[in-house]
Amino acid sequence: MFQSVSVQSLIEERVPFRWLATGWFTGKCALCGDYKERAGFKFEDGKCVYHCWNCARANTYEEYSGRMSRGFREVLRAYNFDDTEISSAVNLPFFTKKPTEEKTITLDKLTKINTATPTIELPPKTFLLGHPQFIEYQEKLVAYLLDRKVNLDNYYFYFSLEQKFLNRIIIPFMRQERLIYWQARSIDPNEKQRYINAPARREAILFNFDQLSAFSPAPLFITEGVFDAMMLDGVALMGSALNPAKEKLLSESSRRLVFVIDKDRTGRALAERVLERGWEITFSPAGTEDLNHSVRRFGMSWTINELMKSIRQKGDAAQLLINVNCQ
Repeated sequence: MFQSVSVQSLIEERVPFRWLATGWFTGKCALCGDYKERAGFKFEDGKCVYHCWNCARANTYEEYSGRMSRGFREVLRAYNFDDTEISSAVNLPFFTKKPTEEKTITLDKLTKINTATPTIELPPKTFLLGHPQFIEYQEKLVAYLLDRKVNLDNYYFYFSLEQKFLNRIIIPFMRQERLIYWQARSIDPNEKQRYINAPARREAILFNFDQLSAFSPAPLFITEGVFDAMMLDGVALMGSALNPAKEKLLSESSRRLVFVIDKDRTGRALAERVLERGWEITFSPAGTEDLNHSVRRFGMSWTINELMKSIRQKGDAAQLLINVNCQ
C-alpha cells in the first residue's frame, strides 16, 4: 500500500540530529561538511527552515504547499533523501483530492502516524537533585516532593539555577535512557504559570514510557498527570486527550491498561474514548480529587484496593461509573 509522509516527519525520522531547548533540530551540515554542530532545522507555523551558521545556507519549505525550492531539495539530497521520497512528500496534498465520487483518498490514510521522540537537552544551569552543592536551596524542593508522597528512590529529578526555573522541580521524561521531554513544575501554589514545558513536539510524549514494554502481570495504570503516575509506577498521558500517536503506542503494549480518569468534563471524553478502544477505566476513590490526593489522604494500599474494585470496561456499569464521577 502506498504511503506518504510529511517532510518534517521524514527529517525527524532519518536525520541524526538532536533537539535543543531553543527549538532547533541541530547537527553537522552535510552541505559544507562542517566539523561542528552549527546547522539545524526548525519546524514552526507549517514551515520547515534549514540554516547553517557556517556556510550561511538558508532555505525554507512550506508543508503541503505542493512546491519545494531547488535549494531545499539540495539540502534534503545532502542528507541522503532520494528524489522519489522528496517528491512523494511534496506532492502529498495531491493525494488528498477526491479522484471519483465513490472513493476518496484522505490525508489521514496516507500520512504515517509519527511516534518518534527525538532526544533533547535539559534547561541551562541544571543539576541533579541531591547535588552536593546548593543544599539549602534543594531542601524546599525535596520537602515538596515528600509532601506529594513521591518515592525519591524511584525517579530522578533536576533543578536549574536559571532565573525563570527557580523554585521549580524539573521532571525528566525518559525513553530507553534518552531524554525526550521535561517539565518544570512550580512548588509555589500561588505561581500563575504552574508548568514550563520543554520546547519539543508532544504528540508521542508519555511519562514513564518504558513501562509500556516492561514485563509485569500487574495492571499498568494510565493517568493524566505525572505525580498521579508516580504513585503506582504508571504512565502519564500529559493531558486528557488520546491522539493517534499515543493510541498507537498504548495499543502496542502487551500489558493490561487501566486508565485512572480525572473527575471533570474532559475526563468524561477521555473515558468514553478509552472504552471505545476496549480498554478499562477506574476513578480515584470518593472524597478524593485524584490519585495523588488519595494516596496522601488514605495511603497506598487502600487507594489501590479502591481503584481495583471500581475497574470497568464496558456496558451500563462503565457508563454509570462515568456519570457518577464526571458531573
